[in-house]
Order: sequence, then C-alpha cells, then structure tokens
Amino acid sequence: MVPLSDCKGLNEWERELLAEHRWGRPRKWFPEHPEWWDDKRLSYEHTHLKELWDKVQPLSQQNKDILNAILILEICNWNLEESILDLCKAIGKKQAPQLRIGHNYSITEERWRGVWAYYLTLQKWLPSSRPFTGYDTLLNVCDPKGEIQNHILELLGEGNELKQLYVKRFCLNLEYWLRGRYHEGSPQLKAYNAAVEMLDGEIAQLDSDPEILEWMRVDGKGVWIEICHHKAFRRFDIFISSIGSGKWRGAIPYRGTDGIERAETLEKYLFPIVVWTTGSRTSDNPPDEAFFERIQKLLGEHDDVKVFLASLLVSLLRSQQIAARKRAENRLEL
Repeated sequence: MVPLSDCKGLNEWERELLAEHRWGRPRKWFPEHPEWWDDKRLSYEHTHLKELWDKVQPLSQQNKDILNAILILEICNWNLEESILDLCKAIGKKQAPQLRIGHNYSITEERWRGVWAYYLTLQKWLPSSRPFTGYDTLLNVCDPKGEIQNHILELLGEGNELKQLYVKRFCLNLEYWLRGRYHEGSPQLKAYNAAVEMLDGEIAQLDSDPEILEWMRVDGKGVWIEICHHKAFRRFDIFISSIGSGKWRGAIPYRGTDGIERAETLEKYLFPIVVWTTGSRTSDNPPDEAFFERIQKLLGEHDDVKVFLASLLVSLLRSQQIAARKRAENRLEL
C-alpha cells in the first residue's frame, strides 16, 4: 500500500482513493481509534483497482470523462442517487455522463433559486430606511408563492439588534457560497474579511454565547452550509432558527444519526453494482429486486473498462459510507 503521505507519481484516481476524505477519512475522524482505520482494506482496494486499471490502458476520452465524474462525486452530494444512476448508464454505454455531477457543478437552477430565496428574504428582513426595495422583484422569480419567505420569517420571530447583526453575518456566508468561494487575496475576500471582523466584534459585545458565531466561520465549521451538501437547506434552517431563538440549535435539536440513514440509502445503489462487478446478473434476495434489475440493465454486458469504472465508483463511495456509519454509531454510544 502507498502511504497516505506519499502520493507522488500516482494517478489522479489513486490520489483520490487515498485522500483523507475517502479511505483516509477514518484517520481524520477517529484519530483516537486506530483500530478503525482498516489499512488492510485500503491496501486491498488500491491493489485490486490498480490491477484493473493496468488492464484497460489507454482509456478513450469518453471513458476519461466518466472517470472524472466518478472522482468528483461524494456521499454528501445533494443529487447523489440520480448521479449514481447516470454514472451507471454512462458506464454501460461508455459515453460521458449526461448529468452535471459533483460539487457546485451539480447544482441546478431550481436549487440555486432556493438558495437565493433564502438570501434575499434575509436581506429583505433587515431594516431599511425606505419601505420598498428591489428584493421583491427577485423573490417573485425565486420564491413566487412566498413559501420560503413565510418559513424564514416564522423561524426568525420578532427582530432586535442582535438578530439583525446575526442575519447580516449569515448573509455574508451565503454570499461566500453563492459566489463559489473567494480566491485568496481577491477584493471579494478582503471585503468579506473586513465585514466579518466588524460584525463579529459587535455580536460579541451583545451575545455572551459564542456558539452560533463559531458555526459561521467559513475557515472552520462554516463549511457546514456548502450549497451542494444534501443537508444544506436543513442547515440553513438550523442557523436561522438559532438566531430566532437566541441559542444554537434552540429550535432544531441535534440528531447525529443521519450517517446511518445516508449509508443505508447508498447501499441500495452500491449492492447491485458490486454484484454486477463479480460477473453475476442475479443475487439471492436483493433488497429491492426491481431496482436491482434496473442497475444491471444500465451497466449492461461486462468488459474490463466497465468493471474498473464501476469498481472505482463503489470503492470511493464505500469508503465514505463506512466512515459515515461509524461516526453515527459512535455518536449514539456517547
């Protein structure tokens, strides 16, 4: 096995396999439990995939496109299920995926409008010296029925100075993600940092509980609201309801078990792919027989290129599935 710290000379897919957000994740999440790191499993995954890789060189451009899409898809993506299905179809036909897969690239116009509706509603909620602003014009596009606006207003409750500071602070973070992160040294980042410093100082003078603010720092826990995350809108609500109640998670309690549910959802998709990679088109008692057959048909007949791509897809997502389940189970034991 190649050490996690020595990835020079490796293929891009190997670096992704070994990365700390893939098979290296247990080391990052559970440094106090080295027995959970499972280096033998990682060594097997790397060796097995390398053998498959060596058999399929060189890849066509279409298959390279599929490979690149596989590398960017993660378990936390908001469109995970549809992305896996599209990748299975792409692998089966040896054609580039039809969907935009992974991270912000995957975000649809509908999802962007939802985020904008949150941002615009919060900005509109802040006091203005004039009764009419331009926010309604855009909200008519992003939230024509007013459902998101009513939802946010209910979470915020009556306004006060501290809430206003927090709302403006949260809007800064939404801007940060709506723009797709700021480049180091850019005017946007300089303006963001200056505004953050000013608002954080004023909030600290009014609020003795720093937890809400701590979860807003984009160089730390603030990454939590990344728009491509499948729980992004729930997390928006956690922030807004915390501002409304004056206490972190004062209205939406901590669950901590989402990783188990996510792992179970993913297993529905990975199970039929694994069976297919073994060369079988049948399985005893699949959890969802109709869905199992659907995956099998999408992947089609076997060949070495398809097996490598499908096996890599499974391995990269399996690493995150195992870590997500383990973290959720660990939280239940605490």
